Amino acid sequence: MAFNHKRDRIQIIADILVICKTPQTQTFIRHQTHLSYSMLQNYLIQLLGRQWLLQVQRDNRQKFFITSKGQAFLDKWIELQKLTGLKEKPKLATVMSPANIQATSKRRTD
Repeated sequence: MAFNHKRDRIQIIADILVICKTPQTQTFIRHQTHLSYSMLQNYLIQLLGRQWLLQVQRDNRQKFFITSKGQAFLDKWIELQKLTGLKEKPKLATVMSPANIQATSKRRTD
């Protein structure tokens, strides 16, 4: 996914929360958001501290999952975007799942 503009902090937070509607690894989040490792670390620390994300152990891997507080923020943020007419939903609202990414890359090699 290419970004044509510089995203603000709130947009990046919303993107991370959307991605984490299903438990995701740090690597997957980083690739989807196009953030550097250190920038993603800062955002994850903030989101974990606010209890908007929860770190869980799934499939012997650390994954991040949105909490009810994070979902409440995301809902309000989306509502605000609609009210202002700036955007209808976060940039990554249609994030591909790891299975879809694999299927897409298979099609490209065929």
